[in-house]
Amino acid sequence: MTCVAIIPAYLAEGTLTATLSSLRLGNGAFVQRVVVVTGQADPTAQVVRQWMRHDSRVELVTSRGRLGAGAARNGGREHVRRTTPSTENPLLLFVDADVRLEAGGAEALARESEYGGRGVVTARILGEGDWVARCRHILEFKEAASSRAAPSFWLPPSTVMLCPGEVFDRIGGFSEFWPGEDLVFSQTLRDYGVRVWRSDDVLAVHQHPPGVVAMLLHQWRLGTTAATARRRCSLPGSVFARRPLLAPLLFPARALRIAIWQAREGGQAWFRSLILSPLLLMGLLVWTAGFTRESSARDAK
Repeated sequence: MTCVAIIPAYLAEGTLTATLSSLRLGNGAFVQRVVVVTGQADPTAQVVRQWMRHDSRVELVTSRGRLGAGAARNGGREHVRRTTPSTENPLLLFVDADVRLEAGGAEALARESEYGGRGVVTARILGEGDWVARCRHILEFKEAASSRAAPSFWLPPSTVMLCPGEVFDRIGGFSEFWPGEDLVFSQTLRDYGVRVWRSDDVLAVHQHPPGVVAMLLHQWRLGTTAATARRRCSLPGSVFARRPLLAPLLFPARALRIAIWQAREGGQAWFRSLILSPLLLMGLLVWTAGFTRESSARDAK
């Protein structure tokens, strides 16, 4: 069984070295190749070239302009297809450029995939950083970070995701928009009858960008693409994207869901959420505004 890691990267020169180290040093016995996809002018490419000078298993794929994360993963898959013998169809390990996978994690995910009938499995995603980073992690990764069972409607993110090559090819890869392309990917997998789940045992650490402004801009983008995604396929909450007057109800609904989830996580998580509540509510409000605006704009067309 062969495994190739594919990393979509954009302005990731500050975090990519740690990501590559976790894959080549901590998981190098199992991950035979690491393919980084980025733009030709992106400073991330120089970091990859430095690695390539002393590690032939690190490869670089560049595009003329910036690619979304979904398009970058698709491009990495196409590169692997072109450079792999036709008799092989490796496991694809998608890893974001600001994530560190624990040592031995890739092989453990592969064992779970085999046990689950060549399904798709993701790691638990822990967060690190300042209070803003913790806030972002609660908004985006609370189910991915928890050791508790996630709700049945929850869709695992592709932050660290192991997917058999034949499964990826069957569904045609990722949608070419960002962010939110991973939710469509997970939903499409389930629509095709592929089992998708989060590992309880494999951990990865995600490093969020700093700054309140960056957080709010990302929440706006997440809101708009969440509406777009829910119009493209039957994701949970699609009714809100198709009926714009209902979209503002997502603000109290998501706030309540976070409060209940964090309360069930235990005292420390609940206390942290209380401290972060102004930031959390601000992020939820911006996300809802983006979702509502996109829903209304599409409805007007």
